[in-house]
Amino acid sequence: MVHSQFIKTVVSALDLSKTDAEILKALIVRKGGLLISEITNYIHRSERNVRNRLDLLIKKGILKKEIEVLNNKRLAHRYSLESVEKIVETAKNHLLKKVGELNNLLHFND
Repeated sequence: MVHSQFIKTVVSALDLSKTDAEILKALIVRKGGLLISEITNYIHRSERNVRNRLDLLIKKGILKKEIEVLNNKRLAHRYSLESVEKIVETAKNHLLKKVGELNNLLHFND
């Protein structure tokens, strides 16, 4: 229950998509991080869509990726959530920026 409220709050604060919310849920449920193939299987979305959303979530500071060597000696990226504190700080800063933009609109009309 706490996880779903956390996801809803972060998604709302950062203007994230439904797919982003599903990715966050997958990463919370399946601790230890996930490979792209595992995420696509879990949320039933195309690899291209998942890659695009993962890139955005990394840029927003929500996710991190690490390089991993698989059993077949190939390299892969494992995606995981940043710390709760970092995610909350990111959401807070995003909201403060939005509040600043609204304040600028008020002063623009003066």
